[in-house]
Amino acid sequence: MEIERDGGRERLKLLTRVYAVRLPRRPDEALWLVEIEGFGEEPTLLLTNEPPPKERTHGQWILEVYLTRWKIEESYRFMKQAYRLEDVRVRSYVALRNIYALAHAVFYFVSVVLGDGARMNLLVKKVCEKAKRFYEIAAFHQYAVADGIHKILFARPLAVSPPAPEPKDRQLVFEFARPPN
Repeated sequence: MEIERDGGRERLKLLTRVYAVRLPRRPDEALWLVEIEGFGEEPTLLLTNEPPPKERTHGQWILEVYLTRWKIEESYRFMKQAYRLEDVRVRSYVALRNIYALAHAVFYFVSVVLGDGARMNLLVKKVCEKAKRFYEIAAFHQYAVADGIHKILFARPLAVSPPAPEPKDRQLVFEFARPPN
């Protein structure tokens, strides 16, 4: 199996074993324990009630499904943390739904257009440099990209402008409708 780590592809040799198991409280329910060796020092154990497919190896199939689910959960966790979606305060469900749709569009742009586009690699590098990380950029580089975008957009502190002088005439007049002097 190939995984992406530290900006490059790495080939891992994984050994999978599948055992049919039963729980004492549910003896009629068929379960399978998938043991995967090769990710770390200890084997990874996955328990599933999904029956083995006929066309492929059960352990390899369960591993692919598990890794896909893990990537999706990591993406949602990233979005909630980086874009602070739990701090959003709106008055209606429709507004909340629209904010989440906008966050998904930004995440898609950061992940697909910036992350995978060959022509955008320079932009991603510059944005990641703006993040000013003290440690290396993780394999899930969206964190560094989010930090870099934040630094680019909010690099300068907001200056408080002095209050506008009081007009002589208190009548509200738009600039485009102001009579000539």
